Amino acid sequence: MGALEYGGGAARPMNTMRSCLLLTLALIFLLACQSTPRDKIRVEVDPDTAKDSPAFQDDDATRLVRQTHRNVQHYMQLRGQGKLQESVTMHRTVARAVDADFDIFREMAQNKSTLTARNMAVTCLGFSVLNRVKARDALITLLDDDHVWIKANAALGLSILRHKETDLTHLIRLLGHGDTEVRTNAATALRELFLVRETPRELTPEHWAAIDGLVSLLNDPATPRGRRAAVWALTNLRHPDMLPHLIVALNDDDERVQVGALRGMEILGDQRALEPLLEYLDGSPTTAAQSYARRALVAIAVQGGFAKTPAELDALGTRSKLWRKWFRNKRNE
Repeated sequence: MGALEYGGGAARPMNTMRSCLLLTLALIFLLACQSTPRDKIRVEVDPDTAKDSPAFQDDDATRLVRQTHRNVQHYMQLRGQGKLQESVTMHRTVARAVDADFDIFREMAQNKSTLTARNMAVTCLGFSVLNRVKARDALITLLDDDHVWIKANAALGLSILRHKETDLTHLIRLLGHGDTEVRTNAATALRELFLVRETPRELTPEHWAAIDGLVSLLNDPATPRGRRAAVWALTNLRHPDMLPHLIVALNDDDERVQVGALRGMEILGDQRALEPLLEYLDGSPTTAAQSYARRALVAIAVQGGFAKTPAELDALGTRSKLWRKWFRNKRNE
């Protein structure tokens, strides 16, 4: 046995194998040394695909932002599932984390060295409660950032922050941006800001600029999410001049866009929407859409003085023929 391993004749093959192994390991080491250095790695990538990269979890600040952003994603999921109470609780959890170390989140959002960490921090800023003005100002500045993801997430942050005194100028300009996500998030921010502001008695030039951009987005067949955000922004403006755009939106292929328009008609209670609503019911929409259409018809009937209470209209259901007959009789009284 010893002769096989150490004898003069068997030693040469064994030494040759060891030499080949050492040479292979040396080549692998040299190739590794020539690979891209860690600090040279490009970070201009989709944050959803890069967020777990080891390059972004080296320090306490980044780990804090990453953990908080996970809670942000959880919050978004809860909202999407309609779990309102759970989403409120998660919003508070994120807000506490952001406000406890606000300067860390703001500085990381503004730091241009790590794109992925910046994107996470930008979105987190929108959850601030104790530093809302500072967060608003930082996010508005970031709307002018060079990178499209920062613009999009800054608009998203403003939609979550919902600060009444947010300057709309930058958001309105972004409605014409070339990137779909940026346009959609800008419309989403306007949707939330119109909701928390008072209903305007007269539309200002700023309003009309926003309306032009939102209508353009509403007419874009390639952006269903953008159209949904646009129709809800027009709805939340709560102004009678929005009705023609809402009527057009009833013909959208996306039911969520239709529902946004129906909700706007309910808020307005404008009799000009009566015939479009009845024609909409004639088209046999889904049960959910029928329910929203009925609510709009009830609002028109009550606000127009045709009925004193919604309960008077229960027997009409969602049947357009009955509604037509009822309104005709009321007008002839």
